[in-house]
Parts: sequence; structure tokens; C-alpha cells
Amino acid sequence: MKLLIVMTAVVLLCQAGCSLHSGAITENSFLKADGKELRTGSGKGKKIKLHGTNAGGYLLQELWMTPTLKTVHVQDESGIYAHLKNRFGSDKAAELIAAYQDSYWTTKDFDNVRALGANCIRLPFWYRNLVDENGVVYPGAFKRIDWFISEAQRHGIYVILDMHGAPGSQNGSDHSGRDGGQDKKDSSEFFFGDNALHNQESYYGLWEKIAGHYKGNPAVAGYDILNEPFCTYRYNSGLSDEDLHALLWGIYDKAYKTIRAVDPDHIIIMEAVWNPVDLPEPETYGWENIMYEYHNYLYDDYDNVQGRQLSNMKDKLDAIAAAGFPVPSLMGEFSYFTNYDAWDKGLSLLNKSGINWTTWTYKTTAGCGNWGMYHHAKTVGKINLEHTSFDSIRDFWSSMDAESPNTELIKVLRKHMQP
Repeated sequence: MKLLIVMTAVVLLCQAGCSLHSGAITENSFLKADGKELRTGSGKGKKIKLHGTNAGGYLLQELWMTPTLKTVHVQDESGIYAHLKNRFGSDKAAELIAAYQDSYWTTKDFDNVRALGANCIRLPFWYRNLVDENGVVYPGAFKRIDWFISEAQRHGIYVILDMHGAPGSQNGSDHSGRDGGQDKKDSSEFFFGDNALHNQESYYGLWEKIAGHYKGNPAVAGYDILNEPFCTYRYNSGLSDEDLHALLWGIYDKAYKTIRAVDPDHIIIMEAVWNPVDLPEPETYGWENIMYEYHNYLYDDYDNVQGRQLSNMKDKLDAIAAAGFPVPSLMGEFSYFTNYDAWDKGLSLLNKSGINWTTWTYKTTAGCGNWGMYHHAKTVGKINLEHTSFDSIRDFWSSMDAESPNTELIKVLRKHMQP
């Protein structure tokens, strides 16, 4: 009878919104790679698979999926920062951005992710979350990410720190914080142009600071050191595969060594754009305790009428298996778009492959459908930063916590995220 009373109390507490986090991450939860597996206990404990989502749109807006209107002077996050500063000054601009971020992700969102059965969130950020336009580190620069990791840890959720936007932009796309439009390669001043070496040095310096700050933190699953380098111009850059590989792998190696000099323990994650052939044998560079990451999107056959959403993912998983890299693998971004049956079968495919995975993404505007497992409230709409008053922007961006569940997608995800 006493047990029944206790269990009833637990249920009532959870229904009332109280989170019970008996699975909070501890020192013994620290992850390391062991061959192709991840293990707790700094690599000596139990095997674990990471299943979760991305916090896209939180620290770096992509205007196609966030409630900010794309206008002449506001095309990306860089435009948001610059335009708000021009209109209201640096301090007021920072106040508005803080209002957006404060309400975009709250404790409730960790509860939602945990309720899915997920154990991982990939956290995309860009360099301007930490430094100003001159590269000077903000006072309290890590405060927001610290809070995110602390709450995730309390909820039993690992965090992958994802450098989504590097100084100068590594792909000239909006998801790097800087959209180059039709000139994405020329806008990738992280790789190309007179400022490339300076931007790369700034990047290494940032990772040195990040790794020094989070050294020993068991809730950090790993450092995803560069999101989608080259991206859309990967196959039409005018450079050979050998040239692109030499450029990217050299940067990966220097970033690896920079991090290892201050943090010998965290997993370092390198991304392929787009296939295993775009990553080296780890032993070539002497890399240890690393994970290789892949992204997979098929925009053709969007509704999976021809079944290509599934065959395309299977091809990617087969290529990963054939490459045989002696490291864990992460499908860090993917979507099966509109078809719930494709989601169901596709998630099963990922689980059977033994790969770690995080969907793109947690939350979007309602018009983006299954890109998001939650949607901003339909009444929110999008705001025009060029013509809206400071107070109205602040009030609007303070409402980002108003969201509705994408119920059918959540149902499918919960089925496959459960351990």
C-alpha cells in the first residue's frame, strides 16, 4: 500500500510539471570512445548510444525556421546583430538578443527532450555568442552555455558543443551566421581570401578557451569542431577533392592539437561533408578519442513517394560501414520530412546500424512542418526588425517560449529514442 501511495505521488508530481531526474549525469558518466563505441566511466564503463535532437535556432537564428522576417538588411544572424546595433546601439541590441535567447529555450524544453527518452542535445553556436566583432571575449561569455549544460546535466542529457559558425564563415550559408547568397564560396572567409589565416587563428583561440572552460565536465559529450565546412559548394568549388581534403584536414588537425593541449579527455568530433571519403584514417594524424559525424538530407522525393528517403539513408549508412573507421559515428543532422512512415522506418534503420544520432531540429515555426518536433505558437508569426520598435521587438522575442507540440512526430521519435 505504501509503495502504491509513493508511486501515485510520483505520477502526480510529474503530471504537475515537476521533473524527477534520477538519471542526472555524474562524474562516472564521462564519455570516451572505445573503438567504434562510446562508453561511460571515461571509456571503461557501459556502452551508450546517443539519441537526441539539435537546439537549432536558439543561439544562432536561421530565418527560414525562426520567427524573424528576412528583409533587405536582415538576411542572417550577422544582419540581426548589425542592424539592431545600428538602430539601438550595442547595449540595447544585446538586451534584445538576450530576450530572444532567454525565452527560446527554458527548463520546460529540457523536460520535453527528457520525456522523449532522449539523452543528447547538439547545441549549435557561433563565434559571436562568445566574442564581439573585434574578437574580444565578452564578460561572462560562457554564462548562457554554462546554464544550458548545467540544466542538461540535471536532466540526464549530454550536450555536444557544435561550432556552427566560425569566424569568417566556413560555408557562406545562413546557418554559419553569414549568408553569402549566390557567392557562398567567396563569402567563406574562414577558408578563402586575405582574412582566412586570421580567422583560422581566431577559431583555434576560441576552441582553446572553450576546451579550457569545459575540461572535465561530464555533461559535455564532445566538441563538434566545425559544422558543414564548404556545404553547398562542396562539389562545385573548382578545387579538387585532394585540395579540399588537405585544406580541411589540416585545420581539423591543428584544432585537435589545440584542444588536446588543454583538454586531453573530451571526444573531438570531425564532420564529413558529405561522405566518409571526405574524412581521413584517424591514425594518419594520430587522432585518438574522436568521433566522425555525418549529415543526411534528401530534398528530392520530399514526401518519400518513391521511397528514396529511406534508400538514401541506407546508402549513407552502408558507406559509413564500408569505410570501417575505428571510431564511433554520429548522424548529427537529418530529417525524413513529411512522411511519418519514413520517419518510423528511418529511425529504426539508424538504430539497427548502431549509429548515434540527433535530429534537426527541436523547434521551428509551424510552417516548417516536421523540421521541428515543437513549433512556435501559430499566433507568433514573424517580426520585421527594420520597422518594429525596440519595445515591440523585446516583447515579441520574449514570447519564444510559447510553443506547441508536433504530436505525430513526437510519437514516432519517442518510440525510437527510448532505451
